[in-house]
Amino acid sequence: MQYELPALCNSIFDVDENIRFVGMIDEMGKLIVGDMKKDTPSLEKNDGSIRLYLGYAINNILRRDFDNVFGKVIYTFSEREKIKLLTIPLDENLLLVSFDKLADHTKLINKILDVIKKMTSI
Repeated sequence: MQYELPALCNSIFDVDENIRFVGMIDEMGKLIVGDMKKDTPSLEKNDGSIRLYLGYAINNILRRDFDNVFGKVIYTFSEREKIKLLTIPLDENLLLVSFDKLADHTKLINKILDVIKKMTSI
């Protein structure tokens, strides 16, 4: 990796006040770096984050099976009733970003991708 993970996470938090969480997980779903925005409660209870991270890591690995057919995944996005979630593969890791339901996700995704392009070599 040619970038510092904490600096990358902080730069993404600076993109918009609607960002709730920024973190990087490894291929096993372990949180490498990241946290909730200050004074923002997590919606998961107890081991919810662990299961969520593991699910994202597994899905990321499975998606790679189709890279030779469709090309590499740039990002995945899901909108739920209470939150919006973005994942972006970076090297062998996966960047996770959550933001408020009312946020304009198209603008946020583009701004986040711009930050990543400036700080990495993707």
